[in-house]
Amino acid sequence: MKHLALVATVALGWATLTAPANAALFSWDIEYTNWWEDDEGGSIFGTIIADENDVADGIVSADELKDWQWNWSGNEVVSAFSISSKAGGTTDFDPSFYVNDTPNLPIGLDFVDPDNLDQGSFVSGSGNEILDLQALLAISFTDGVESVSEGNPTATLGTVSVSEPTAVPEPATVLGLLALAGVSTATLKRQKQDA
Repeated sequence: MKHLALVATVALGWATLTAPANAALFSWDIEYTNWWEDDEGGSIFGTIIADENDVADGIVSADELKDWQWNWSGNEVVSAFSISSKAGGTTDFDPSFYVNDTPNLPIGLDFVDPDNLDQGSFVSGSGNEILDLQALLAISFTDGVESVSEGNPTATLGTVSVSEPTAVPEPATVLGLLALAGVSTATLKRQKQDA
């Protein structure tokens, strides 16, 4: 009976790993650094996830975002915080990002570069934290007090770095990997007991 269960588990693992997926999801890490030096530093690091079919044009737009998360490192003006779509976060101003080596450039509050993509803003589920990536603003509301760290869009060392795409495992693939990992662990335990 145990052998049957083992065979069934292995079959489930391999079946889920080899089953064809409808569309692959990919993630990109994006980092905004060296814009907030006037406030003693600070950076934003995030991850966006989109379907490969939606980014054939080299752009991930608001309606193509499947998932996202942003982390503000904090500085002397605004303390560190994280916001994400999974925690009820929302987007404003239809954010879009180049993911094809075209530079994503913030424009600051003067909006002088209408030809670049607007990377929009992201709001936490509570509404108490906001990251405006286009205007380089980190905003936090604590006890009714607003704190704002404003980046300098003309900072010569300011960069927006976008990583190469990384495949996001489908839930079925994760299930298959877990099933195979369970089999491997059980086999190792059995071998140790038999030794």
